[in-house]
Amino acid sequence: MSASGRSLGGCASCAGRCCREYTVNVTMADVRRLAAGMALHPREFVTLREKDDGDFRFRREGPMYDLRLRHRPDTEGCVFLMEIAPGHARCGAYVHRPMVCATFPAALMRNTVSIRDNTLCGDANAWNLTVMDLPGLRSDILRNRAAWSEHLRTADRWNALVEASHHSRTHDDLYEFILSSDPSDPSDPSDPSDPSDPSDPSDPSGAVAGEAPAPAGSQVTSESAAEGAAGSMGAASA
Repeated sequence: MSASGRSLGGCASCAGRCCREYTVNVTMADVRRLAAGMALHPREFVTLREKDDGDFRFRREGPMYDLRLRHRPDTEGCVFLMEIAPGHARCGAYVHRPMVCATFPAALMRNTVSIRDNTLCGDANAWNLTVMDLPGLRSDILRNRAAWSEHLRTADRWNALVEASHHSRTHDDLYEFILSSDPSDPSDPSDPSDPSDPSDPSDPSGAVAGEAPAPAGSQVTSESAAEGAAGSMGAASA
């Protein structure tokens, strides 16, 4: 990850640890921004992993999956991480990077910007709040929370479509759903096709397999859930 004017310190000597060792869950807004800005299909930079508290389902009462950035098997780094030299790395999608990456390692605690505990990057003195753009970071953190709220609401719609269908959906069906979703229209089902036509792959009740963005076993739309998801950088998994 590379430093910005908002977040200095540990990023100045970036070796890419956070981009290798964290699992970075992303919102649908992150996916749309990366797909448009990098001219890539979501399947090229995100992956879906089965997880009990994931956001997506592919069939009725099926397992849940979460949406995360891909890691390269050779370097174990994020698919966008550029290896500059031994011990030095930078983000190749910096302008379009996920919001959780843009705000890392900041968090909003009791309405005050602070630094997360036990970050992988930099030592104890690496992050100096006095030289950070705290209003900018606070604004970005709030934007990320709003994006997670939108993500979970749209996930609810997807899951409802999957649960109402007798057919499974594919990962690509979900990606098309994400790309065509209109976050400004909460009633937008992202499905212009006739739901009675199972031959149309854009039809959420069609004959293809898909996913549903909602936590395992339930539809989560509360603000508290969105706030928890907004900081979704976790230890990397295999």
